[in-house]
Amino acid sequence: MDLWPHDGRDVLYWWVLGCLPVGFLLLVGGARAAGAALAGSSICSFLAYALKRTYGGENLETLVHGAVILGSVGLIVFGLAGLASGTHAPLGRFPMALVLAISTAAVGTLIVFKIHAGAASPYCTPRSCFPGFEEPWIQVLLAFNVAFLALLFLVPAWRASRSSGGDDRFADWLIGRSGDGGTPF
Repeated sequence: MDLWPHDGRDVLYWWVLGCLPVGFLLLVGGARAAGAALAGSSICSFLAYALKRTYGGENLETLVHGAVILGSVGLIVFGLAGLASGTHAPLGRFPMALVLAISTAAVGTLIVFKIHAGAASPYCTPRSCFPGFEEPWIQVLLAFNVAFLALLFLVPAWRASRSSGGDDRFADWLIGRSGDGGTPF
């Protein structure tokens, strides 16, 4: 069984239908900002599908553009709302938040590179080129979404470690507040 999406429509299905349960699990697990962002992205992308007749989304490329734009808006708005709600253990704290952020960045980057490579290929087939995702601004927006989602794991975990008054040397080292050893970047 091949789990990799085969065309632009499959990418949308995986995104819309995959983000909702994963977002819910993250909300329950303690990573509220990232969970709310994923759920909001899924809901707004589904809204783009439901409203496709109003903006001419009958065409696959137009539907993809609408879903990516509304999904990005949902990711940002719901993610910021999730930041306001705070975080709790276990997924919302270091080091688990760091693992989730790195995993998000790695998987998201691989997907964006796969879409970019397919779109740039002169031998484009429906299986490799992902219609609707070939526009450079769509790929940049997807890359931004991946980076924003990774930050939504790290920022609440850092805030929680700061507000608890505990000594979290790893979090301090990661963001550069430690006087001994510098930052990793």
